[in-house]
Amino acid sequence: MSQARSRWLLGAYLALFAWLPGATMADTTPQTPGLLPQFYEVDSASVPGEMGTIINLEAIAAPSNAEAWRVIYRSQTAAGVTVPVSGIIVAPSNVEVGENLPILSWAHGTVGVARYCAPSNVPNPATDFVGYPSFESDVPNDYGIPGLSRFLDAGYVVAATDYQGLGAGQQHEYIIALTQARNALDIIRAARAVVPNAGDKAAVLGWSQGGLTALIAGEIADYTPEVDLVGVASMAPANPASFLIPEISRQSIGGPVIGRSILLARSYSWAYEDLKLTDMLSDVGIKAAKASERQCIQQLSTTGETAGGSHALMRLSNPNVDAWVDRFIENAPGQRVSLAPVLVMQGTADATIPPASTDLYMIAACQFSAPILRINYEGKDHRPLVTAAEDDFFTWIHGRFSGAKAQSSCPQHDPG
Repeated sequence: MSQARSRWLLGAYLALFAWLPGATMADTTPQTPGLLPQFYEVDSASVPGEMGTIINLEAIAAPSNAEAWRVIYRSQTAAGVTVPVSGIIVAPSNVEVGENLPILSWAHGTVGVARYCAPSNVPNPATDFVGYPSFESDVPNDYGIPGLSRFLDAGYVVAATDYQGLGAGQQHEYIIALTQARNALDIIRAARAVVPNAGDKAAVLGWSQGGLTALIAGEIADYTPEVDLVGVASMAPANPASFLIPEISRQSIGGPVIGRSILLARSYSWAYEDLKLTDMLSDVGIKAAKASERQCIQQLSTTGETAGGSHALMRLSNPNVDAWVDRFIENAPGQRVSLAPVLVMQGTADATIPPASTDLYMIAACQFSAPILRINYEGKDHRPLVTAAEDDFFTWIHGRFSGAKAQSSCPQHDPG
């Protein structure tokens, strides 16, 4: 390996380490969401089958004038392994037979890698977005779907994946972009199987971890050739390429930082045979990785901070840094053209996904021809962005289904 390459990899690893600081977070005492119901247990013999087809289905509480189901459907990982994936599907009940309803696929943010942390595994998952911490929250995690009531009132079918390994399945591949994107697209297929009036046009909306999901879903829209993906809307998308740039990674100090660090090490070592927990984590860190299999993100971060934060949990040097750098770059968005128009929404005060991370995506993605519209929200941090952006993402998504021309913020594109 050349000296220049070695110096770059060392800098990249130190930048990644900088993205994983032991930031102080507010004291929290997360409740236990409860045991995972039997519904999520899938016999291995039931898993093989066509992507998007239903394995388990049960009716759940729904908003007025709507129906809702908890589902387990077939999808696949980035490696092409067929897996059971859980989620929910919500549809308006006051529609005429034969209508071709638009479909929205919601991709959620970070909740953890423990199975019971799945957003569908709460008492009332078919609801508008409920953030944690908040006075409205019933469980120690985000759940619900931003703008759900508005989309239902407008006649949309709304589907929300848990992603592989949360709820159904094993070993959630956190920030493995292709796995998450396939899961978000396959639940569109599942919605079409469950709701007779569901049409063949769809959009994906995501936030944070799900923001990355939405962007990659646009880049692999041909994965579901029977679905016309009309647009992808991404709020504060995670961007693994930004983990490797010190000037960006040092700005990511918001929210449950140490929890995200543990989740990355745990999930990437699950997903890739060439990556090991011992590359990244100390002996104490490996205990934290084991705890991540039974603790959701907020509790995990509190545990990690109590154990000494990143300086106690992370190794000072990574003997396998080359492989880790390559895998983060592999999962970064913007490396190929989006097959659907893109909306990117970013808070200017976001301390979890810094604006510079989204800048990095824009620089990469704007080299291609797809229209990418970016909207900034002055003074908004990571979670407040979800509420602040609702009018814009609802209007933009509705415009994609109505055939309106998509605008672009890319400097070389003609204005819409």
